[in-house]
Amino acid sequence: MNQTSKEGTVKPKRKLWRTRFKMARKTLPFASRISADEVCVPEISDDELQHWGEYILLSDATSVLHRDGTITRRAHNFTKLYANESLAQWDEVYRFYDRNTSMHKIQTAKVYLPDGSMKKAQKVVQPYGQISLNFYPLRPGVTVELEEQQDFFVLDRIAACMWGQEYFQFAIPCRRLRYTVAVAEPFSLEYKLHRSDKEPRTWKQGSYQVYQWDLHDIPGYETDDGTPHPRDVLPWVDITTLSSWKPITKFYMKDLEPPARTPPQIQKLAEELTSDDQSTEDKIYSIYKYSSEDVRYGRHPNELNLEKTREMGLMLEDMRGDCKDKSSLMVSMLRHLEIEASIAILLTRMNGTVAFLPGARFDHAIVCVTLENGNRLWLDPAGGPVTFKDLPFNDQGIQALLLNSEAGALTTIPEGGPQSQQFSRTCEGVLSEDCSYQFTAEVTTSGDTAMEFRLKYMYRNQESTVMTLEKELASHLTGARIDSPQFINLKDISREVSYQYQTTLDQWSRQIDEIILFRIPWIGSMHTVGIVNVQKRTSALQTPNPIRYSDNHKIKIPAGYQGYGLPYEHKLECQWGRYQATVFVENSHLICKREVDHLGGIVFEDQYPEFKKYWEACTRADALDVVLMLMKTPG
Repeated sequence: MNQTSKEGTVKPKRKLWRTRFKMARKTLPFASRISADEVCVPEISDDELQHWGEYILLSDATSVLHRDGTITRRAHNFTKLYANESLAQWDEVYRFYDRNTSMHKIQTAKVYLPDGSMKKAQKVVQPYGQISLNFYPLRPGVTVELEEQQDFFVLDRIAACMWGQEYFQFAIPCRRLRYTVAVAEPFSLEYKLHRSDKEPRTWKQGSYQVYQWDLHDIPGYETDDGTPHPRDVLPWVDITTLSSWKPITKFYMKDLEPPARTPPQIQKLAEELTSDDQSTEDKIYSIYKYSSEDVRYGRHPNELNLEKTREMGLMLEDMRGDCKDKSSLMVSMLRHLEIEASIAILLTRMNGTVAFLPGARFDHAIVCVTLENGNRLWLDPAGGPVTFKDLPFNDQGIQALLLNSEAGALTTIPEGGPQSQQFSRTCEGVLSEDCSYQFTAEVTTSGDTAMEFRLKYMYRNQESTVMTLEKELASHLTGARIDSPQFINLKDISREVSYQYQTTLDQWSRQIDEIILFRIPWIGSMHTVGIVNVQKRTSALQTPNPIRYSDNHKIKIPAGYQGYGLPYEHKLECQWGRYQATVFVENSHLICKREVDHLGGIVFEDQYPEFKKYWEACTRADALDVVLMLMKTPG
């Protein structure tokens, strides 16, 4: 891998004359054009098309960084279509670009019909840099070709550099995939392969160093709702011409960093919010509560595309801001109180967890507070009504860039594990001889679960809260009657969310002569989650997010009955979870305890049998009947 200078940026050389006159630059010397004859023969069978819905015949991408720091990107694609949804995507294709800074040229746009004829797509160039392509006629079995090139005539907003990524496998099969990167002197490229050992072919083309990956007959990767993000399971390559995060930090600090001198109105607000607070933690909480709750999330439509944080005076006027606005406001107030705090930018978990090489690939901003003992406290004022000190799981365990200096600090946000996302229930009830089970329950939740309850209920009135909570609780137990549901603590984000309710389960147990078969209504029961629903998988599986379910039942059993085969205990464990349940009788009460930890993570295809075995064993343990037998009195 090549490395650039220690500063992370390289000064470009003089402009190309094609850049000066805004003309298209040449890319074919780096990757010669691939014709239809090379990829369209032999024909794709109908069985393959019916299975996948479409088939990529060619995916050819070229990225070129020129000596003046400008970039050219070319893409050439052939796709054979079959399914209706695949055809619909090609009815109209739009391209948008800024005519002042770039040029987008459609070089080829055609439809190849099954009878061997060909028709050009209709191209409509509209004002303000919009191109519309209409591919016609489309029907199952057609092949569409699109070849395009975009030339940028100004430097990237960060610096004279280039970064990006390319997948080496897609959700549908690909006959040929070629990816070419050319970097002119004085720049040099660093790349990193993920889940692939395919090294590129490299050569020198004039003043350009060229890297090319050329793959053939790539199978499709079938996906479903349980498949993780492609970055975590598919082969891909990450590229950059930056060797450090310094220019990225410098750019974002310019846009996101609060003013060096805290505005007077922010000083006054911070002092008013913390006037009654004694400890540093109390002050941090007051600032967090204001930024999270009082400042609503969002921006006016005319500010949605602005990358800079809003002027703080405007934020205080309409009490509104997005993640970077809220984080900047919070950091500004904390610094005025001489509490060390910085903005951290990150790409949330929903976009994959693999760390990137230097580049501007972020979608969220949060706050990192350094406490007096040196520990870090991560807070997300735009994450919703999150309990103080909790962090949404979407922000955990991923790479973040701290904007605490010009060089920045790249770090990984700690992952709290299941103990930080708890769902704990304590029940006390009576099992009657008529087979009904009545119990009173108190539930405490933390982490994302607590946030979801607040989002759903904190702005409802009492009547609506009771009605909606009753429906939600009854939906987990068919035939359950829920009485007196109420929240003990809902709106106070300094504490976990708690609620209580009463449940009646008629005919919940079964009586056979002098035996009662009783199934424990565990919270978060695993047999209600169909995550293991096939014998084998052809793609990876994303397991449930980390969470801990703790459930305790103290059940008074009918007089004269004793447990049969008790006590019993189940302990199960694998790398994605832990399960422990015990049931025993004590002083005429059935004591049932269960703790399940979902640890998160990815199950790859070869690991699926192991995970399936664990999940099915837990499901059987959850569904196991407790046997109570009537003990006859002697004589």
